[in-house]
Amino acid sequence: MLRGLYTAYTGMNAQQQRMDTISNNLANVNTTGYKKDGVFFESFKELYISKINDPETSANSRIGTMSFGVQIGETYVDHAQGSITQTGIVNHLAIQGDGFFVAGSLNEDGTFSEKYTRDGSFNLGPNGQLMTSDGLYVLGEEGPITVSNLNGLIISEQGDVFDGATRVGKIRMVGIEDPNKLNKLGGSLYDKTTESVEKAFEGTVMQGYLEASNVNSVEEMVNMINVMRSYESSQKVLTTYDSTLDQAVNQIGRM
Repeated sequence: MLRGLYTAYTGMNAQQQRMDTISNNLANVNTTGYKKDGVFFESFKELYISKINDPETSANSRIGTMSFGVQIGETYVDHAQGSITQTGIVNHLAIQGDGFFVAGSLNEDGTFSEKYTRDGSFNLGPNGQLMTSDGLYVLGEEGPITVSNLNGLIISEQGDVFDGATRVGKIRMVGIEDPNKLNKLGGSLYDKTTESVEKAFEGTVMQGYLEASNVNSVEEMVNMINVMRSYESSQKVLTTYDSTLDQAVNQIGRM
């Protein structure tokens, strides 16, 4: 009976963690380039049940298995393409296809700590460098991209940057063999890990467009309702076990 209490508790705890994931997705429904999170459920390792000290058998007999409940097995990121929205702003870029913009923060030794993003809502920094909405430098093949102003900014589908008629660099973009090997820092910003492997960029760049979040608010609301119902079911199981234990201790136990 106590095992049932534990199983109901693990179900409630797993649904609470799933609710946190859904809430975070809904909070980022308007975040440019955001990719929604999801979770997988898995059962705890099952325990074999055996007859112990059974006088009818000379050795312990296996009579079945017992589940230890459920837990969150893995959190993943859905990297499906979000819808492309036209803004008409020259410093807004969207990636069509797989891949990421490479951005970075400047270290004390003059190198850059590289990050990846799908958010192409770039701005012009005080020294003329293109900057991400997170305050990172948009990196090109030879460092930050610098332009005199935004009036003559032209960016080709391959990422070549022109300041008027002068080519000033090419935005560095990369593909990742398995994007789920990246470490999600928040929003649409990612960091590399020891398991992430870069590959050639095969997408295209669209100037004057932004990629919207791939979160479907209606779908997430439906998921939220399902989570609440599952949580309530586990809660009822817990209440039923509690009531049964109360009767066993306070009523049957007194007889």
